[in-house]
Amino acid sequence: MKGISTELKVGSFALIIIALLTYMTFKVGGFEWVKKKGYIVYAEFKNIGGLDEKTRIKVAGVDAGTIEKIELRNGKARLTLRINRNVALYSDASVGIKSTGLLGDKYMELKIGSQPPPLKDGDTIKNVVEVVDIDDLVRNLTEVSTNINNFASALNESIGTPEGKAALKESILNLKDITAGLKDTISVNDKKMRKALDNINNFITSIHDLVEQNKEPLTATIGNVKDFSASLKKDGPDLVANLGKASQDLKTMIEENRPSIKSATASIDTISKKIAGGEGSLGKLVKDDRLYESLNKAAEGVNKQLGAIDRFRTFITFQTDYLTKPKDAKGQFYVTLQPKPDKYYIIGIVSDPVGQVKTTTTTTNGAAVTEEKVEKKIEFTAQFAKRFQDLALRIGLTENTFGAGADYFFLKDKVKLSADVWDFAKDEEGAKQPHVKVGVDYYVFKHVFLSAGGDNILNKKRRGAYVGAGVRFEDEDFKYLFGTMPKIPGK
Repeated sequence: MKGISTELKVGSFALIIIALLTYMTFKVGGFEWVKKKGYIVYAEFKNIGGLDEKTRIKVAGVDAGTIEKIELRNGKARLTLRINRNVALYSDASVGIKSTGLLGDKYMELKIGSQPPPLKDGDTIKNVVEVVDIDDLVRNLTEVSTNINNFASALNESIGTPEGKAALKESILNLKDITAGLKDTISVNDKKMRKALDNINNFITSIHDLVEQNKEPLTATIGNVKDFSASLKKDGPDLVANLGKASQDLKTMIEENRPSIKSATASIDTISKKIAGGEGSLGKLVKDDRLYESLNKAAEGVNKQLGAIDRFRTFITFQTDYLTKPKDAKGQFYVTLQPKPDKYYIIGIVSDPVGQVKTTTTTTNGAAVTEEKVEKKIEFTAQFAKRFQDLALRIGLTENTFGAGADYFFLKDKVKLSADVWDFAKDEEGAKQPHVKVGVDYYVFKHVFLSAGGDNILNKKRRGAYVGAGVRFEDEDFKYLFGTMPKIPGK
């Protein structure tokens, strides 16, 4: 193997030197070898005070990024800050310009903040601490020194004379004596003054609390006293004279009836002794425990009955609907008896336009003509209903036939969706299926409701819609009527 030539050695050494110089150039110049790391945020300053690009950004004295770009925008310096990825900034983050010493290099100080949300790539830091302008500071200090000089000149003119100096000295001596005397007084009476002030404070607090708690009664009392004083001022002499006369008449009446009063007192004493001894009806009532227990049970029964009557609710409903088939109105009157919130009874009268249909057949010119005449009919409804939260189920007599129904309430019972079925025997004229009615009631006011739906929907011949309105209110008199009705005793 041949040795390495001199030319190869010189060339390798030159390449190494060139690589080192290139690295140092890029390092000193701040050029990046790889893709820049971190994220970008922006800040705007009125005066950056000599900051340059590539200036370090520090958080608590630790490098956290660099100033990547400085540009002028709308009269302000807009700084592009590249922050290290491991440094999280928040919405209340702030930036300012600092120096490492009096003559040291400047750097940007960054406070990350703590108020969410965190800043993202491309956001702007709103809190900016502007650098202090030395020229403005010197100018303000000059103005302050001028004002101090003027004040000193005016003060010298006022008290610079011998008379002014003597008066000032006398005032200072008098003030010294006053403060010394005040100090001695406070020292001697310190505890007494503190106690007195505490008592006054507690008294004022008590009066304030008393007035606040009784503001309305005090106002009413003051008004009553004012009215009473006015009436007393007006009728005072007559009132005093009447009081004197009444007291004299009362004294005379007592003197005249003194023997009767003594006799009545003795009689009351004798009656009370007999009652205490168990004599007479009142005495037996006091002494006999069985009579007391009977009265107690009777009172409990009365309380239970009154409680049941108080829970009993009665509703009266008037409703009228217009039926598209047979184009007539249907009137309804219902009384709802509700002994419990989840149980009630419905009793009603219905004027049904399709309750009875009369068919007449006539022959005209050899042709038979059939004419149907609708006659209204009074029908009765009596149902028992049980409610399960928002759903109520009904069963019983519906318009003279067996029927059942269901109601669903929502919007705090303001809307009721109902479905009813009856006439399973198909007794209505032309009925091939039971009578089914589905509709909805909506309370536009507290006692007024509107209704609409489909009627007799299973029978094609009688199928139609209906719209109507009604009123429903609670009657308090019915509960007491039912409460006074005599009960039929059981076996």
